[in-house]
Amino acid sequence: MRAAAYARYSTDKQTENSIAAQLDGIIKFCQNNKITIEKTFVDEAQSGTNTNREGFTNLLHGARTAQFEAVVIYDISRGSRDVADWFTFRKEMQRHNISVLSATEKLGDISNPNDFLVELINVGLGQHMVLQTRQKSRAGVAQKAKEGVFLGGVPPFGYDVVSQQYVINEYEARGVKLIFDYYAYGCSYDVIIDELASKGFKGKRGKPIGKNSLNSILKNERYIGTYFWNKHQNKYMGKWAGGKRNPDAVIINDAIPQIIEFETWERVQARMKANKKNATNTAKSTYLLSGLIECGECGGSFTGKTNTSGKGYRTRYYVCNNKYRTRTCNARNINADDIESSVIDGLRDYLLNTDFETIADNVMEAYEKSKGGKVAERKERDKLQKEMANLIKAIANGLDIPEIQDEVLSKRTRIAELDEVLAWTNETVITREMIISQLKKDAELLDDEGIPRLIKAYITKIYAHGDRLNITGGVNTIPCGGRI
Repeated sequence: MRAAAYARYSTDKQTENSIAAQLDGIIKFCQNNKITIEKTFVDEAQSGTNTNREGFTNLLHGARTAQFEAVVIYDISRGSRDVADWFTFRKEMQRHNISVLSATEKLGDISNPNDFLVELINVGLGQHMVLQTRQKSRAGVAQKAKEGVFLGGVPPFGYDVVSQQYVINEYEARGVKLIFDYYAYGCSYDVIIDELASKGFKGKRGKPIGKNSLNSILKNERYIGTYFWNKHQNKYMGKWAGGKRNPDAVIINDAIPQIIEFETWERVQARMKANKKNATNTAKSTYLLSGLIECGECGGSFTGKTNTSGKGYRTRYYVCNNKYRTRTCNARNINADDIESSVIDGLRDYLLNTDFETIADNVMEAYEKSKGGKVAERKERDKLQKEMANLIKAIANGLDIPEIQDEVLSKRTRIAELDEVLAWTNETVITREMIISQLKKDAELLDDEGIPRLIKAYITKIYAHGDRLNITGGVNTIPCGGRI
């Protein structure tokens, strides 16, 4: 039996030696049971409370591509310490006809009620242990938090950390004061970003300070000396927990050196609250081309925005995300009304004036070629099956040399790849008449209600290059009628 070995250790009183010990136990188990280890997957310093681990992810890929017939672990706790994750893994292995074996425990058939119950108890005990450890650990961290010490991560812009204590970074603090002063007196994010860039200020990781960073800075209570820990419940056991306010949060006033005066802080918060209220009360604009426009300058995507003048006139436009967030792109904005009108006119012209029969012929030709490709893959698979059967027969007759074993493994891997491709074959029957009928129906939907669906169906990408738009999909390249 060909198998994959999987080992993992967490940071809780375990080291790299734990991996060596686990693999040693797995190897002895496999030798005693005549199992060949084909692959080894390892996760170092990774928690078993979630499945977001590189080694585990690669193990799953290997299982899905039939690279082995069994998975061998040291014990259940190395596979997972979460009941739901463990049985999700077990069911997936069952779907792929892959056995899951333990070097120290007997794992049965999870379809058998008794075997399932024993396994449920074992993995449940592992999760219970994690919860207990987590509870004790959090209690210790909470106690540290009550002392107002820095508990890890990247310190906020404007601060450094020395001996677990916040200290002001005088250079960055000037940038923080600039941000608060400019915003308090009515400056826009764009003006603040340009001013920061002109003075050479960058974030903690050396990147330009963008709009998302500005928003976080302007809401960070640390700048008025307030220390907080665990304010929101963002994660639980490594998974998103909703971000709700945490009743057990630690909040201490005057625990951090203050950078921003209270008067400035209050003015900033009042303006942010007013802007949020105005944004909520403003009717949301619809952007027909969201997710379709790609910037020819930097490769970023365009997003829809609305400007409202002092007289209340609203202008919709599309702007490059990199230009909007970090001011690192010079692409010109695109008037939303102009570009949407151009695209709609082109789509209308396409559906009303194109020869549907010619399109149907082209689609059917591509469809038939696609089916032919699948036939070729089936032929290749049948040929490989026969060749592998002959090799296995040779091994059974005593010709057992490494080169033949390698050849069998290579063919088995290729067969698994072909099986995966063939499993996704679309068996839906498509006819020329069906295509023509659909095109005619779409041509009848060229009204305000039907246009959004038709845009998504026929247009795959719009490339914004200077004063032209290259549109890919069912529409030929057309010039943009608006200013870019």
